[in-house]
Amino acid sequence: MLNAASKNQQDLVNALVDLAEEENRLTHSLVDVSRKTNELAARRTASAELRTQLSEERTALVKAQTKLSGRSTELAEQRTGLAGKRTALAEGRTELAGRRTALAEGRTELAGRRTALAEGRTELAGKRTVLAEGRTELAGRRTELSNQRTSLARERNDLAQERNNMANMRTLLSSYRSLLARGRNQLAFIRTGLASIALGIGLIRYFGVGYWTILDSAIVLTGLWMTISGVKGYARTQKHERRYCEALDWDFNLAPLPNKMALTSQD
Repeated sequence: MLNAASKNQQDLVNALVDLAEEENRLTHSLVDVSRKTNELAARRTASAELRTQLSEERTALVKAQTKLSGRSTELAEQRTGLAGKRTALAEGRTELAGRRTALAEGRTELAGRRTALAEGRTELAGKRTVLAEGRTELAGRRTELSNQRTSLARERNDLAQERNNMANMRTLLSSYRSLLARGRNQLAFIRTGLASIALGIGLIRYFGVGYWTILDSAIVLTGLWMTISGVKGYARTQKHERRYCEALDWDFNLAPLPNKMALTSQD
């Protein structure tokens, strides 16, 4: 029953070790996903910086276009003045000059609207630049959080490795306890054999040689067989116990134990 209980406990520990290894593999997968997320964040940051630069160039172009529109407006006003002088000189051209003036005023109004639209576009480009800077800052924070997640994943890997070492140590101690129980049983076997020998010899000396001497001799032989079997088994147990002591000394020095499962299977 002790061997069956030890085997069930060994199976449970092996299952726990397998679960810990599966957790380590999942942790490595999470680390790879975090690294890929960092790379995507860096690419997104570079794209945002390029978009910001393009927005600044577009703003400069809009400003240049606004200046040209202002100059066009000034030229239209000069043209209007010349049309007024031409009206004073030629009354026949007054109607045509008035129409031309109306067209020039319409063009001026359109130029003013275009200027207002350009200014609005410039303002929107500035807001877009601010939003791009905010996005860049958020990407930097996301990168920092990804680095923290990576460090936490490494710490979790270290804890999982320590848990595996503790599980292996628990398995070895369980096997060592079973070995000690076996040695105790063998010592009890030796003690019972010695008691049987003493009992048989005492019966022979007390009752003398007779019909019951056969039974007394059988008790002595049985005790002798039990003693010899117990001594042989205890010698084997002592051999395995020395090996387990060496293995335990290795584990207590915080070093990996070689052939630990081989020791368990041989016992």
